[in-house]
Amino acid sequence: MEPPLKRDARVAEYVEAIRLGVESVPPAKQAEFVDGILAARQIVVAGRGRSGMMAAAFTRRLGQMGLHAWGLDDTTVPRLGKGDVLVAVTGSGTTPTVLSLMRTARRGGAGVLLVTRKPVRDPKVADVIVELGPLPRPSAYPLGTLFEVTALAFLDLVVVDLIEALGTTESDLGARHTNLE
Repeated sequence: MEPPLKRDARVAEYVEAIRLGVESVPPAKQAEFVDGILAARQIVVAGRGRSGMMAAAFTRRLGQMGLHAWGLDDTTVPRLGKGDVLVAVTGSGTTPTVLSLMRTARRGGAGVLLVTRKPVRDPKVADVIVELGPLPRPSAYPLGTLFEVTALAFLDLVVVDLIEALGTTESDLGARHTNLE
């Protein structure tokens, strides 16, 4: 069993990373991200690996709000075009699959919203770029853990903004929650 002080320090690092990462996003940038989703006819959310798991959670929340949203691995993902948006989540900002999807979406006329922790080499690849950070380095947490939890926290704040903008209630969300669990 690890000593309580070491555990407390790890919990503090985890919570502080999330706080700093989310607070690093200017409110106007968060509003721009929310507006991009609200304006979308169809939404596809993409990420790979563990970032993809955070993206999948966000996709389900969008669907529970009644938005037309698909995750990247859904076999019924629609063609994206003008009036649609791709939400991309990549900690490194260099995930080849995600970058390719962003370029394809833009060529088709769709908007692109990006959540990352590193500056993107080509800022034209997305309409809105949300950089979460800086995140602590080195960290006791492996690989991209702190980015992933910070990305989920940011996306959950976006959900709160969307719920408010759409006038959605907890009952509405519950009524759209799966009954196939």
